[in-house]
Amino acid sequence: MMHNVRFAGAVLGAFLLSTSNGLACGDKLLVIGRGVRFQNAKQPANIVIYSDGPQSRAILGSAKLQNTLKLAGHKIQIIEGASQLDEVLKSGRVDVILIGLADIAGITRLIQSAPSKPAILPILVKPSKAELASAQRAYKFALNASDDGTQCLIVIDEAMKARLRISAKA
Repeated sequence: MMHNVRFAGAVLGAFLLSTSNGLACGDKLLVIGRGVRFQNAKQPANIVIYSDGPQSRAILGSAKLQNTLKLAGHKIQIIEGASQLDEVLKSGRVDVILIGLADIAGITRLIQSAPSKPAILPILVKPSKAELASAQRAYKFALNASDDGTQCLIVIDEAMKARLRISAKA
């Protein structure tokens, strides 16, 4: 009987130590029920990341952004320059274009004439609330460059849902 009490006490003590301060930094994620889960995109998209200027290259060329998109199940292509974009738009299916707001003016007509009619998702750097609202009215979807990867994935999912609704009506 005493042996069973000691064993139960040892098990309870080990459990309490493993679920509280007994773990090192990061080990708490390994405890059952505390793991970080990465949800796949509801509708995987073919995404073109277009950067033509140095500012947009710095933001859109982020390895963190690209890894987030890939982990969610999206296929990405990184394009620099209008001629590469024209080739990709003509030769393949593009669902979403991530682009710096400053780069949109020069290629809007090119994007609008694409057979796949991709959603344009402009990325703004340190916008005011009015600038972000204006971009969202003009392009329906827009992101602040400082938004986390989760927000980007949410907006891409919304853009894909909108594309599906439009294609279902046609």
